Amino acid sequence: MKVRVENLIFSYGKFTLRVAGMTFAEARVTAIVGPNGAGKSTFLKCLASVLPPSRGAIFVDGRDLAGLSGKSRARLVSYVPQEPAFTFNYAVLDFVLMGRAASIPAFSSPARHDVEAAREALRFVGLADFESRPFFELSSGERRLVLIARTLAQQSEILLLDEPTTFLDPRHEMEIMGLVRRLAVERRKTIVVTLHALEMAVKYADEMVFMKGGNIVASGPPREVLSEALLKTVYDIEMGILDVAGRRLIVR
Repeated sequence: MKVRVENLIFSYGKFTLRVAGMTFAEARVTAIVGPNGAGKSTFLKCLASVLPPSRGAIFVDGRDLAGLSGKSRARLVSYVPQEPAFTFNYAVLDFVLMGRAASIPAFSSPARHDVEAAREALRFVGLADFESRPFFELSSGERRLVLIARTLAQQSEILLLDEPTTFLDPRHEMEIMGLVRRLAVERRKTIVVTLHALEMAVKYADEMVFMKGGNIVASGPPREVLSEALLKTVYDIEMGILDVAGRRLIVR
């Protein structure tokens, strides 16, 4: 499904997010990058309807998200925060089953097909043997995978992930971003992810969106948009770009 943003404005305090126009395509990964305070997470939350914009609109295949019910939006868009706060130490399967909430009638228990959807999601992320494990006993990398599994169980077509690789070691960074690419390629999901790790964005994203001060500075495929001048403009430091064995490396 295609996501289209038109004349989006969201303000709080002295900060204002402005996105005149932006399109996110089906079966592609878009990485939003930029310094702290650029508005990356705010933009993602607006896309997820967590923060309602004060002006403008977000369309999914021509439908205005603001005009849809919460359940209807949940069937279209899934949002994965950096790491949610939970009071109860749910078993992994029960946690993933929460992703089925929009599909379960009020006052009803999950049906057999809901449980199977949750288990299939755990299989896809490689955690089929973890369903009885308590969530709090998992590593950070495993928790991120469970969060993504919950999103898969929701069975929406658009996935929004906020900093999914933060505080992870290199192996888990690659594991998470490899999974994100599989979701775009194999499941044809429309995926938007915020990242601090530029190298991960360059390696795994089809499109990069550079933000600074609440504005879009540049966007496009990594090989076309990435330049030393752009990095200096966005991050206010000198960085170099090297091509090594077919990969683009950023040197600080």
